[in-house]
Amino acid sequence: MGFDEAIIDMIWRIMANNWYSIIINGRRHGFFHSSRGLKQGDPLSPALFILGAEVLSRSLNLLQQNPLYHGFYMNDQGPQINHLGFADDIIIFTSGRRHSLKLIMHTLKTYERISGQLVNRAKSHFFLHSNAFKTTCDRIRKYTGFYQKEAPISYLGCPIFLGRPKIVHFSDIINKVVNRITGWQPRMLSYGGKVVLIKHVLQSLPIHILSATTPPSTTIKQIQQIMADFFWGWRNDKKKYHWASWKNLSFPYSEGGIGVKLMKDVCQAFQFKQWWIFRTRQTLWALELPGWKPRSTLTLGTKEFRLNAPSYCGEQSGANYLPMRSWSALELHL
Repeated sequence: MGFDEAIIDMIWRIMANNWYSIIINGRRHGFFHSSRGLKQGDPLSPALFILGAEVLSRSLNLLQQNPLYHGFYMNDQGPQINHLGFADDIIIFTSGRRHSLKLIMHTLKTYERISGQLVNRAKSHFFLHSNAFKTTCDRIRKYTGFYQKEAPISYLGCPIFLGRPKIVHFSDIINKVVNRITGWQPRMLSYGGKVVLIKHVLQSLPIHILSATTPPSTTIKQIQQIMADFFWGWRNDKKKYHWASWKNLSFPYSEGGIGVKLMKDVCQAFQFKQWWIFRTRQTLWALELPGWKPRSTLTLGTKEFRLNAPSYCGEQSGANYLPMRSWSALELHL
């Protein structure tokens, strides 16, 4: 990657000279040498990991120049993406042909040998279309050693599925909210304390998913209902009476509310942000969508986009609402 030999030698000495000592019952016991990796909390760890991941990424990209490699691409007009990676999570897109599988596994084994990092086969899986032949599944399992897994899957905390979003796809985020509240139930919390926890903890849990995809309206209502039940409390295993609707509670203090957010408004705001990024930036999503086979037409500002309705991220209601509210901004090219 163009690094000087002195830099390479210095990094190698840092990684190869790690010794550890453990404390058992308050007593320190000896030192032992590390076989791979950096010390925990080492400030160089993120930078060195990125360098290692860059080597793997470039090696996978080089496969596209091999005539024996056949990747899996959404369309011929968009970018040819053969993998996506973030930190230690990576998704590789390829066909089920024998030569392609051999090339990928050879690349991974080479990376394991030169970096010292190993693929966790217990957490690695492959995914196929539901109509794929059994011989294809057996061939992939033979060459990779991975087991097949059915969709939907979770990648970086977000569900990946085919078709329209369903409630079951977002059950994890509902469970996170419920589990967090369960730990607070035995405590005597005032209404003011509950408001602080709702604003700064509960409403922040689904933000990551809402910024990337759009859950069904039923999921949004369930999350909001769980927060309302937590705010008003329980008595003898029964919900207390809700003296005000969640919509009225979402008003600021000056208007008689408590300043909580409506999850529907948060979801719609992220929809607008996604469409604005799609309209103004050359992201992978923006480059990939125009090449899909059209099933519906959506208007954004002065442009028309023909999208595959069951597959794009977001609801048509939010997309159709956006041009009316952002027309002046698009016209002024802000």
